[in-house]
Amino acid sequence: YRLTVETLLGLQLEVDQLCIAPCVPDHWQSFIIHYRYRETVYHITVKRVGETSEHVSCIMLDGNRVKDTIPLVDDRREHYVEVELN
Repeated sequence: YRLTVETLLGLQLEVDQLCIAPCVPDHWQSFIIHYRYRETVYHITVKRVGETSEHVSCIMLDGNRVKDTIPLVDDRREHYVEVELN
């Protein structure tokens, strides 16, 4: 499980942030993962908007753009993340 999450899906926990750098097959257009951080669930959707690129071009957290990582808080609410690969 950990190998898949960290290597293939590219999710790396760093203290209270989630870094994402997916390495998925070219035929995957998107994937969804439900990530639990303590008592809080993050629904993460990753979509490929380019042909075969795996570079993260945009991360949205609850409708707001964030920089390079997903900030994690344990507020016991559901959060929605959209990641675009371009």
